[in-house]
Amino acid sequence: MRIEYRGIVTDEREKKQIWDILCECDREFYPPLSARNSSVQKDLRTENPSEEDRTVTPTVYFDEMIQQYFILAFDDKGEMTGYMTFKKDYICDALQSFGKSLYITTICVRKDYRRQHVMNSLYDCMESEVTKVCGCPRISTRTWSENDAHMHGLAQRGYKLLCRLENDRGPGVDTVYYGREI
Repeated sequence: MRIEYRGIVTDEREKKQIWDILCECDREFYPPLSARNSSVQKDLRTENPSEEDRTVTPTVYFDEMIQQYFILAFDDKGEMTGYMTFKKDYICDALQSFGKSLYITTICVRKDYRRQHVMNSLYDCMESEVTKVCGCPRISTRTWSENDAHMHGLAQRGYKLLCRLENDRGPGVDTVYYGREI
């Protein structure tokens, strides 16, 4: 596996692979990425999607995400297996006390490559290389309260819960912000 901090992705082949992975992972997020207009969207409440909504692709989300910074993962054949996107110098109301950070917006890994440490390798690159290149020792991200695997992984890596917005994504589903200073 090869991990590369790419910055802004300009290669059309890589953009196509990013799109394919995003579509594969779309419905695994809550709410789905296809139901969002931004990776930093504030209103995340969602109702049960209709059958028509299930055929929508995450075009608007992709158009905003592709302008962000990327860390890419590749297999031994050079095929993209996953990626992490982030914004530099990010701050929002929920992160005021944490300060500006490298804000991880999206992490997607192809289903065939899960449980092969791709996500951990992306985090390793962010923590060891990208924080230095970008000159920012703080990393933040958010997820939803039902995403136990991600929250557990963040805690294992030393990330601390910074803020919980109760019922932010609907009844019983909170938005949770995590951060770590390297």
